[in-house]
Amino acid sequence: MRNLIYIFGIVTLLSSCNNSIDRSSNNESSNSYEENSDYDEYEDEDYEVEYYEEAEEQEEGFEDGTYTATVDYYNPETGYSATYTLDVEVEDNQVTIIYFPNDGYLDDDHIWPDYLDESGFVSIEGEDGKTYDIQIDY
Repeated sequence: MRNLIYIFGIVTLLSSCNNSIDRSSNNESSNSYEENSDYDEYEDEDYEVEYYEEAEEQEEGFEDGTYTATVDYYNPETGYSATYTLDVEVEDNQVTIIYFPNDGYLDDDHIWPDYLDESGFVSIEGEDGKTYDIQIDY
């Protein structure tokens, strides 16, 4: 019986040591996480403010609709370049679709829309490194 009490005491002592070690390591990792999350939250807020300010400025540009534009096309794989007069779709001051006379078009599956500048120019990248320099015609 005495041995049983002795073993119970050792188990209780070891158990309480593990619990206090777990609590102190949880507090340390919790503090470390809080410090990092405060920093990350601050960085995210700055990014969001900057992103929304830029988007707001860009939306003040061209109204949504279809515009005639001069499009300079370049394919770096073949070295081919050409200039076309094409219709383009503008949404939220971004060129989102380039229309071709044969009823074909390039949309966001093939080009990466970007914002027009105040003069109506944007350079858009497409798949396979192709570029489309677009100038809205007035």
